[in-house]
Amino acid sequence: MKLDPTVLRTMSKEDFRVLEAVEKGMKDHALVPLPLTTSIANLRHGGAHKIVSSLLRDKLLSHERTKNGYDGYRVTNAGYDILALQNLKARKIVAALGQRIGTGKESDVYLAVDLSGQQIVLKFHRLGRTSFRNVKKKRDYFGNAAQQAHSWLFLSTLSALKEFAFMKALYDVHYSTPVPIAHNRHIVAMGLVRGVPLYQVFPKQLSAEQAADIYEQAIALAARLAKHGLVHCDLNEFNLLVDLSEPIARLDNGDPKPVVTLIDFPQMISTKHPNAQELYERDLACLRRFFELKIQCTI
Repeated sequence: MKLDPTVLRTMSKEDFRVLEAVEKGMKDHALVPLPLTTSIANLRHGGAHKIVSSLLRDKLLSHERTKNGYDGYRVTNAGYDILALQNLKARKIVAALGQRIGTGKESDVYLAVDLSGQQIVLKFHRLGRTSFRNVKKKRDYFGNAAQQAHSWLFLSTLSALKEFAFMKALYDVHYSTPVPIAHNRHIVAMGLVRGVPLYQVFPKQLSAEQAADIYEQAIALAARLAKHGLVHCDLNEFNLLVDLSEPIARLDNGDPKPVVTLIDFPQMISTKHPNAQELYERDLACLRRFFELKIQCTI
């Protein structure tokens, strides 16, 4: 799905009121009828018709009619993006949106610029890309929300909220994570980290000492998380960023010491979880396998 933020420039306050009204209605309705939308938006009778037509044209809302005759509207993924971006813009967190720099099974990652001109990162959580069974298997924190929610949008918001909370908690105790900036709905704003994902690093780019150091840092992160009562559950080459561009220290052989940054936190669980030990060992096994097969490092 291509994100088009330019629609923000032409939207009025009433447009946002109607879009937010449908969003609120979706908490209790799979499809939100027009009279309810008008009531929540507090618009005069009939005032929502023209606005809804405009939002439908821009694909921020979708209109559906069920077989049993139920008629209503729902916020699309694009509409949810616009609501979240408008909130971050109004809070002076985001001034401009840049290009997409990453796409995963459950997220899109974009560059953005804040009011000072500094580049930041926006992560859009998109849980609907995977099946409900897979999401529920990996994410144990939804509780009754997984049964009650009528939309993946709200589950994506829960995922973003958890990621931001974990990132902030870890950053505050000096873990190597991106700087947590803010979140709204399904978007998490964070600082831009120098480096590339570990899976993009090739053996010829590293000395044996650097490869061993990255592995030791990754294992140390897993152990430190466990001491704090947490298991990452997805600690692999996709969720570790490695930077060799500006060494802040050097290894014993004189090579630049790699800087390893941990990312992606929504799936983290407590060590009290019944499957914590199994998932912790799986993380370690994934790291070991990657370093032995891809980096060709003897562990």
